[in-house]
Formats: sequence, structure tokens, C-alpha cells
Amino acid sequence: MLFRREALDSDVSLTSDFIAGFCGETEEAHRRTVELIRDVKYSFCYVFPYSMREKTRAHYRLVDDVSEEVKRRRHEELAAVFREESLAIHQSLIGTEQLVLVEGNSKRSPSALQGRADNGTKVIFENIGGYEPGDYVVVRITGCSSQTMQGESLRKTTLKEFYN
Repeated sequence: MLFRREALDSDVSLTSDFIAGFCGETEEAHRRTVELIRDVKYSFCYVFPYSMREKTRAHYRLVDDVSEEVKRRRHEELAAVFREESLAIHQSLIGTEQLVLVEGNSKRSPSALQGRADNGTKVIFENIGGYEPGDYVVVRITGCSSQTMQGESLRKTTLKEFYN
């Protein structure tokens, strides 16, 4: 089932796994995968180059006919397209207030916390409110990368309060 993300509620987040260079993958099939990532605008993608595993059905039944160089190139292209689309999604959220579930201290700053927004994206913000893991916090998004958003905490909240 293929669809455009725009047809869905804007709060829907999708993730997927992609294998680049699977046995028999053509340039056309790869191009369609790139288009799929662009069209769907996944919140997160796991992208891996295919590698044959011994003692699997694929090992006995399929021919690994995609060169390592092509696998690497396709893997890098899929990852780059995902990062580009993810960055655009995150940039569109700058200035918005997001509900964040606090997970714990940020690994990058002892004074900051990290948590997850509703779309699953990691959000880093200063712990100026004494928040703890498990707290819901309203965070205004102030910056981003393709993998993470940064913000400023506004207040502690509940699911019911945030969505009403």
C-alpha cells in the first residue's frame, strides 16, 4: 500500500527499514525506493547495505549479484535522501510547541535533558524546571539536525492537558 503522507493526519509518524543492494535489485528498483523515501517522508529510517548471511534461505536460493561498490553507493544515497527529508520535517517544526517525554540526562550536556517528541525524534533541552524521566514537558523547538531537535522547556504537562 503506497500513499502520500500529506493525505494522513499531520501528526502521523512513520518509520521503516531499507536494505540497499538486495539480490537482483535493479537501478530502477533502487530509484523507486529513493522516490518512496522522498514521498512518504519517514520520521526515521534504518538503512543497511545487503550482506549475504550463511545458512539462510537467501544464501542457498539467491545469487548476490549486486557489487559491493553498488551496494555502498545505494546505501549512501538512501541514507542521504532520508537525512535531507528528515531535516526538512524538523525545520518545519522550529517555533512550534512539542510534547516531549523526558527519558533522562543528555549525553552531550550534564545540564540538559533528552526526551522524545510524539514523532519519535530525540529532543534536547536545558533542565531549568527540575524535570525527571517520565515527565511530559512542553518544549518550543529552536533548532535541529536531521536526527535531533533542540528546544527550550516551557512547562510540565500531562497528555490530557496538552491535547485539550
